[in-house]
Amino acid sequence: MNQQSWTDPKEAIINPDVLASMIQQFNEHPDYSENMGGNGSPVISGEHQEVARDDTPNKRRRNLIDGDISNTQSPKNRRIRGSFGSKDQGVRGPMVIRNQTYVHRNEPNINKNNNQHHKQHSASLNNTKNNNDINEDFYHYKVNDQSLTYSVDTHLPPIIFECRPKIKEKDAAKKLVMLFFKEIEKDFRQKHPNHRRAIGFDHWWQNSDGARILGEIKDVDLFIYLCDAKRYPKQLNNINILPDPPKRLPPRNTVVVKFVKNDIDIDEFRIDIKERYKSIFTVENMMGTMRSNSRHIRMDFSDIKDYESILNSGVISIQGQLYDVDEYLPAPKILICSKCNEPGHIKKQCQLSIEKCRRCGGDRNDGSDHKICLIKCQHCGNKEHCSNDYRCPSLLDFRRQIVAELRRRPDCLPPQAQFFIPVDCRPKGNYTRKLNNPATVRQQRNFTPQLNINSMNEWPELPVRHFNTEQIVNSTVKEIEELKQKYIENQQKIEQRFHEQLKSIQHGWTAIQNQVLT
Repeated sequence: MNQQSWTDPKEAIINPDVLASMIQQFNEHPDYSENMGGNGSPVISGEHQEVARDDTPNKRRRNLIDGDISNTQSPKNRRIRGSFGSKDQGVRGPMVIRNQTYVHRNEPNINKNNNQHHKQHSASLNNTKNNNDINEDFYHYKVNDQSLTYSVDTHLPPIIFECRPKIKEKDAAKKLVMLFFKEIEKDFRQKHPNHRRAIGFDHWWQNSDGARILGEIKDVDLFIYLCDAKRYPKQLNNINILPDPPKRLPPRNTVVVKFVKNDIDIDEFRIDIKERYKSIFTVENMMGTMRSNSRHIRMDFSDIKDYESILNSGVISIQGQLYDVDEYLPAPKILICSKCNEPGHIKKQCQLSIEKCRRCGGDRNDGSDHKICLIKCQHCGNKEHCSNDYRCPSLLDFRRQIVAELRRRPDCLPPQAQFFIPVDCRPKGNYTRKLNNPATVRQQRNFTPQLNINSMNEWPELPVRHFNTEQIVNSTVKEIEELKQKYIENQQKIEQRFHEQLKSIQHGWTAIQNQVLT
């Protein structure tokens, strides 16, 4: 009897000679045109394609796993849908040989899963349903040094006033600025008697047509003074002055009232606050804090005493309910180009040939009315916000990168300044709310201040007291006379009591002598 040796199909697959022949087959047919399965995936041809008989579709098969070809894995540990237990598929999923390693693959399923995952990720970043309108590269905006510098910039906004008629000559503008500060100096000195510095712009300039004068001020007291439009002169040298003051005060004069109920109208809140604090400047809802039942309210005070009073109390009563009051810390800002609406640069550096509309993303100078155009964010395709809105996932991701970079490089933060980290920009598990420069904190702890005795800012002038010497002397003489009179009265009382006691003793001795004689 001729007995033929039986070879296990699994051993045939693992045989090195068979592996070499299959690799050669794939090299000869790189497009896998002859080795495409029913689902479009490359498969191993020949007798090595099956490891079980076709007439037993429910029989369990041994699956090869990635890595070492000598290791096998039972289907109970790794099950692939359709690889066994299905009558429609008698052969398990196709395999691809790469670098002499068996890898189970299903190309269409992988692409399908990747596309589905990408769609879910894009949908989570914005609320649009049309994936074709989504800019898939929104997260590729990179943070540069210019963006970091702008995000923590603490400079005050410029003081702006318009001149009518326009001033075209530079000398005329100089005279107007000098006369402007001369007019307001007297009133400013009365409101700030301890302010010894000269007042003026640190830097000022005119716009291109000469209609506006803009100036930068580092003096906070002068800046707050000029935030009130009523303090500007109405006319100088037959030129009408139309002020455009800043709408908000510096953070050092700002507090936040937390979790105010939404049923309290902002106008009612403003009226209630103004009755108690006369120096209130601005009362407004804080953007990004609106919740289903509460929000935060920002309040600016022009008087530092009112600011310190409400901040030290820690709470404020509104309609009979107490709300927490905390200091206001600015959040890192985003540098956005006003020409292309993209973050990371300014208009002068923009290389775009057209000026984009922040509402629809089209050419702003195409003749259309872009005040009523349809809103569609050019970054994410969302039709609920403009391209420069901080709600945009692209700008939010850019802001997260800024916060992460500032955490990594705290030396970029200005000294003696703190910044608030928005909730959306905090890493998971990190509840730190503030950004500051740790080197500045250590320096403040170890630094002994060397005060300049000639500086009026470091040694403020004490209030002057007027003394009348004659009045003080007369008052002192009167007090001495009163004390002398009290002394005489007390002395007389003591002598009277002494005589009374002496008489009492004499009567006692007389009674004793009479008793002895009898």
